Amino acid sequence: MLNFISQRLFGKVFILIFLAIFMVLFLFSTEATRLQKESIISSLESESKTMADAMTLLNKENMIIDNQIGIFEFLNEYVKSNKQIESVIISRNENAYNIIIKKESWDVIDNKHEVYESAQNDFVQSSIINSPYLNKKVFKYTYPIYYSNILWGWIHIDISLLEHDKKIEQMYLQFIFLAIFMLITSIFLSYFIAKMVAKPIVSLNNVSSEIARGNLSIRANITTNDEIGILAKTYNKMLENLENSQNELKNSRNKLELRVQERTKELEDVNSKLEEKSTLLKELNEGLEERVKEEIKKQQKQEQLLIQQSKLAAMGEMIGNIAHQWRQPLNALSLVLQNINFAYEMDDLNEEFMNKSIEKANLLTNTMSKTIDDFRNFFKPNKQEVEFFLSDAVKNAISLIESTFQHHNITVESKISDDINIKGFPNEFSQVILNILNNAKDAIIENKISSGNVLINVEKIENNAVISIMDNAGGIPDNILEKIFNPYFTTKEEGKGTGIGLYMSKTIIETNMNGKLEVENIENGAKFTIIIPILENKND
Repeated sequence: MLNFISQRLFGKVFILIFLAIFMVLFLFSTEATRLQKESIISSLESESKTMADAMTLLNKENMIIDNQIGIFEFLNEYVKSNKQIESVIISRNENAYNIIIKKESWDVIDNKHEVYESAQNDFVQSSIINSPYLNKKVFKYTYPIYYSNILWGWIHIDISLLEHDKKIEQMYLQFIFLAIFMLITSIFLSYFIAKMVAKPIVSLNNVSSEIARGNLSIRANITTNDEIGILAKTYNKMLENLENSQNELKNSRNKLELRVQERTKELEDVNSKLEEKSTLLKELNEGLEERVKEEIKKQQKQEQLLIQQSKLAAMGEMIGNIAHQWRQPLNALSLVLQNINFAYEMDDLNEEFMNKSIEKANLLTNTMSKTIDDFRNFFKPNKQEVEFFLSDAVKNAISLIESTFQHHNITVESKISDDINIKGFPNEFSQVILNILNNAKDAIIENKISSGNVLINVEKIENNAVISIMDNAGGIPDNILEKIFNPYFTTKEEGKGTGIGLYMSKTIIETNMNGKLEVENIENGAKFTIIIPILENKND
């Protein structure tokens, strides 16, 4: 497995470095080829200009007096003596005449036809074309002829591309050899660089594998000063600390074993002298073991007991909430009874009226009974994790405290997504929401905020559910902001707070539900943020 990981890492680094080096070399070669081509064309242009200047200068007298025979004889000899020239065309201005001179022949071209399209221009032109007179590709150089700043005509020189093609062929051969060299060089450079880069990472991986097997004496042998070297030093320091801790634990265990052996020997000596008390000692040992088991169970249940303690601490407020929620149905029930009495006094009490009154009274008593069930379920501890919707848990907490909020003129606004499903303890989560809402309520009352407001927002962000609870109570003083999650820390008067509500809220969210609970001050208040991983949808 280790070799496979090393090979994969080396392969990835090798490919990346190879591509980078090959791309640089390829671009360099491409640019060099382009420049070489431009150099060949530039050389042809230079040679053509030299020829044009020579033919124009040496044949100047004939051209000025327009001696066609002299022009022809000179150019004919010049073409035959120069291997590079395929043909020369003399175009007199205004289509007076056009003479084409080849190595074996010459001809006068019809004046009505354009010799070349560029012959009408008064500037130098050059290009590789397919000559209509030679039926092959040539390098055409068009050169205007001026005498006393007057355009006399043009000279068109068709240069053979044989040498040009040879140079191009040599250039491509060079390019192929260079490409092969680039490929081989890239492979070797990539190999060595990849090996150099991957070696320390593979070394760290080997160290990690040895640590996984329980070997804490191993060290990463990386001496570079780069990031991996710094990581290796930190890694080695961590291993040193772990090894020291392990050695300390071994020493403590050895001391403990030695003490146990000594104690066992003492007990054996005592047992040898007091055989008659062996039964009593056995019972005593069994009792001690049972007490140890009980203590372990108590420790395991302590967290749950603290949660219940936090719930019980809020019991007084919950009773007040029940009273507020019962006030309306009790008033309505009283009104129903008064109506029955009034109907009886007015002699209007009949079966239909009685049935409707009983139905309404049953509805009111059922509502009051549901309130009791809601509060009883809330204080019932969760035994195991279950899947539940955040919207249900949040709305349940709001319903428990809504009447109290209304009593103190505090509005609760909520924006809750109904499709967020998580796994955890719904009652405990509702308690967290309730604790935060109670703290917001107490802060609003304490700071005498006339129009208290609490905003609850539940939304899905990536793979997490984010619950934000914001109030306008003025915020939390900076000197206690970092302390509010400490156990038994409270700013309330004695008898009005236990200091375990927010502590247990943080424990429930971060320990029991693998989430995160944070607090910060915002404008005019405080903001509590709960982040919990969302349960994956099984249908996805």
